[in-house]
Amino acid sequence: MRFNLIPLFLVVTVTAYSQKVTIEDINKYVDHIDSCTNLKLIEYDWCKVTGSQINQQVVLRVWKSENQIVKIEEQFDASYGNYSRVIYLKKDKPIKGLEIEENFAIKNNQIDYSKLNVQFKMEVFVTGFNKIIGEFEFEVKEEGIRNLTESYSDLNSLFSILNEISNL
Repeated sequence: MRFNLIPLFLVVTVTAYSQKVTIEDINKYVDHIDSCTNLKLIEYDWCKVTGSQINQQVVLRVWKSENQIVKIEEQFDASYGNYSRVIYLKKDKPIKGLEIEENFAIKNNQIDYSKLNVQFKMEVFVTGFNKIIGEFEFEVKEEGIRNLTESYSDLNSLFSILNEISNL
């Protein structure tokens, strides 16, 4: 009887340590946040919050449920289009990040400011946390080609704004 419990114990142990959040679960949570009508939206001047100086207009939007931040958007507007990062949080931890580059359309060799086209989109799903090395585990989906930004050498950098907004 004792030897029959060992395989069962191993299966339960391996399952418990290898559990990850699925992309489907993350998207359900994100859809829930996006459909909530009772969230409080606050806009900040990104330069004042981060102490940075840049030549573009940048808006930082923060959505809260009670006193907990559940969504953050950084939107950088430029003459050629815009670039935005969106981060969804669950219990103060990032669960999904989006990065989107949009360019204004070109019509008759002129910029058409009435229409934006998505040039690049990256979805970063935080599927777990590796306690041994202290880093998030990710699954990434990319569409298109980066034109305005450089790729991250470390995906944790996508979530760097979280260090700046802890007191908001």
